[in-house]
Amino acid sequence: MRKLKLLLLGFAVIVVIALLAWPVKNVCPKGPCGTAPDAQGYVHRYYEVQPLGAVAIETITNQHLPLSYSSGQVDDRASR
Repeated sequence: MRKLKLLLLGFAVIVVIALLAWPVKNVCPKGPCGTAPDAQGYVHRYYEVQPLGAVAIETITNQHLPLSYSSGQVDDRASR
C-alpha cells in the first residue's frame, strides 16, 4: 500500500511539472500588438512560446518574465 501511495504521488508530481512546462503561444505579450499593413497587405505581430507556468505568473503579477521557448513574428493578412 505504501508503494502505491508513493507511486501515485510521483505520478502527480510529474503531471504537475508537465502542465507547468506545457508550451503556450502568446501573441503580443504586454506590448504593441501589430504593425500597419505592409505593401503585400500583411500585419506583423510578435509572439512568444512560453511555458504555461510562466504565463500564469505573468498574468497574476502583471509583469513580463524573460522566459520563453521561442519567439518570432506572425504574418496575418489584413482584413479589408
